[in-house]
Amino acid sequence: MAGYIVDTDVCIDFLKGLDYSKELLGQLFEEKVFISILSVYELLKGAYTDRQERVVKEFVEAFEVINIDKGIIEKGAEFYRKYRKKGITLSDIDCLIMATAKEKDLLIVTRNVRHYPETDLLSEFSKRFILKDRVIR
Repeated sequence: MAGYIVDTDVCIDFLKGLDYSKELLGQLFEEKVFISILSVYELLKGAYTDRQERVVKEFVEAFEVINIDKGIIEKGAEFYRKYRKKGITLSDIDCLIMATAKEKDLLIVTRNVRHYPETDLLSEFSKRFILKDRVIR
């Protein structure tokens, strides 16, 4: 494992000042921590004021941002098809973030574990949110 990729929900919680997220990100920054360009997009689209936009941009500077490339796109499409065949529709962004984690050997840090059914890609923090009867295999 080369590090962590932090999902948008945890970033939002940090920007809202939630204690768990401040402690969690503090611990993660002792290692390699990344954010997807897609999470940057999601954060910026939710910044409705100039101040919020500035805060998001400053926050994002703390991370190494990973862009999507051909390998990530192909893996994301593979994940989408795999789960669609099972009757599960995942969002494009979640498929691409999951693919980024797979391609870059990262663990996903999220509370939205249902968005990421590849449970081997979830961080220990995230695995605590899995409800045993709801895990998609």
